[in-house]
Amino acid sequence: MVVTFAALAVTGLALLLRRTGGGDTPARIAAVAANRLPAHRQDWGRAMAAELTQVSGRARRWQFVAGVLRVMLFPPPRHPARVLAAAFGGLLAAVGATVAAATEVPSLSVFAGAAGLLLGGCATVAASRAHRLRPTVPRVAVGAVALAGVAAAVAAVVRIAVAYPAATIDSTHVFSVLFALALTGCLALALSPVSRAGPVDPASPANAVLWWALAGALASGAGLTAVAVTTPVTTDGTTSLLWPAGAAATLAVSAGAAATTRNRLSGIRAGLLTAVLGALMRFALDLTAILQVHHYALTSPYDIAAYAHSGYPSVASYVLSDALAGGILGGLVLYPIALLVVAFLGAAAGAGLRQLGARRTSA
Repeated sequence: MVVTFAALAVTGLALLLRRTGGGDTPARIAAVAANRLPAHRQDWGRAMAAELTQVSGRARRWQFVAGVLRVMLFPPPRHPARVLAAAFGGLLAAVGATVAAATEVPSLSVFAGAAGLLLGGCATVAASRAHRLRPTVPRVAVGAVALAGVAAAVAAVVRIAVAYPAATIDSTHVFSVLFALALTGCLALALSPVSRAGPVDPASPANAVLWWALAGALASGAGLTAVAVTTPVTTDGTTSLLWPAGAAATLAVSAGAAATTRNRLSGIRAGLLTAVLGALMRFALDLTAILQVHHYALTSPYDIAAYAHSGYPSVASYVLSDALAGGILGGLVLYPIALLVVAFLGAAAGAGLRQLGARRTSA
């Protein structure tokens, strides 16, 4: 996982730097950072990028670029009081959620604390950049679907913790923190602005990305729900149908968004949003379906041998613990990363088909 995230980060940074002009690496990073500043700080960013040409010495140039990146990632807020209120409210919510979890479901107290702190941090960042957000129908709809998916995922885990407490005990706290990170990342990706602030245009590429992602997520969610309702309930959930269905939806959405907006990045963003929203739905549906099983049995020799030394008080807690860990790691982390590659391919195909159609029309 660490290698995969590092490779994706390096690849993304290389693609961003490749789109800029000449110069050494600090100059390219400064140019990229300047282009991604809010509209009211664009002139400042370009001035800083130009001033970098007067800075000599490798160490001093990197120090200068680090300052530009700090302003890009954490710009001075327009309303400091609002940001402080959001930070304080998020901290109080995190403490309250941790205390409530420690009282009602002790096995989820670490998750509640980590999720509260992460969501509070996201709320603080959102409050500092509230001027960049423009409420539109597709943005509100995508945010509502993401919030519903996160709430359903948490509710399913809480139901397991109440019915089978041993299934959610995480002695190393790795999966608790990973679950909080995955949910926060999905929510932040769904709620973050697709493009810089500007006039609200229903036909803008940003809204097109959100409409495509919303359509793909709802289609995949409807398909998973139909499968869960019409097939017998097993401890495997819908995992066997997750990858082909998700890959097909992501490919179609990324290709359609790229062709509609004539932009590959828009297609990739739409495909990734589809994968993230679909992963939340699938995680909640799988755990909900598994909870409907009335008799849990071990079928593989490996599980039979492992259960004898696992320390779980019942087969149900062992099976549910395994399903929960697999759902977090495979469904909420590796699944969107894998489908990001599919989104790249779909966006490239959609943009290529649009260019081919334009050439034929011109001819």
